[in-house]
Amino acid sequence: MPRGGRHAGGAHTAPYGYKASPETLQIIISAIAGLTTVVRPLWAAPPLVRVDVWIDNIRIAGLKSNAILWEAQVLRDAAGRHATMGEDRESDAAKYTFLGVRFDHTHRAVSLSERCARSVCAMPALNSSTIAEMQVVASCFLYAAAILCTRLCQYYFFIKAVRRRLSALNRGIVLETSPANLPPSAVGLGERLRHMIENIIVSETSSPRKRHWLPSSRTHRSMDGEPFLFSRLRRR
Repeated sequence: MPRGGRHAGGAHTAPYGYKASPETLQIIISAIAGLTTVVRPLWAAPPLVRVDVWIDNIRIAGLKSNAILWEAQVLRDAAGRHATMGEDRESDAAKYTFLGVRFDHTHRAVSLSERCARSVCAMPALNSSTIAEMQVVASCFLYAAAILCTRLCQYYFFIKAVRRRLSALNRGIVLETSPANLPPSAVGLGERLRHMIENIIVSETSSPRKRHWLPSSRTHRSMDGEPFLFSRLRRR
């Protein structure tokens, strides 16, 4: 962390530790990850390892041997600072979670993480939300829709209405705590998008044989950006 410690960095004590702004959290995680921009060479990640940090998420790329050295160093440093690492952690994992996305390198597919899926389902209703809540809801929906490979053309007016309200916020016309006041048609489109995402999530988690089936193409897409089809073949 920068000189001055937690207080200068904008963090304060909370019941379960320290609560900090995203900017401060990014600095903390960058220090734990060993980014050369924030730590001394002694604490830096191996030079042949690429480390990306986004707020409280870490992604690493490089040779297995270097990754193992980096992992051991990070866990040692994190333990010394009483930090808990990640949604889940698997050494040399072919599957891992980053920024709410579950990466599956074995099948070259991505899907929503369980945590992100729960977040989508827990979003407040649009017709009674503030502008700040509307922004979070819309961002979460669009992020999930992108991972689920959803065509957003039919939700154009919902996206446009959200953009107009955020534009008014940026110009100081309204406050973050002001009612979102989205048009009923835009609310309907937004809720339709929510239900579509929820239905996909529920259908994928309700199968009694889920642990033995490969993920369906509805909740997964390939790492090349195309809908990822596993073993579903059509008869000609």
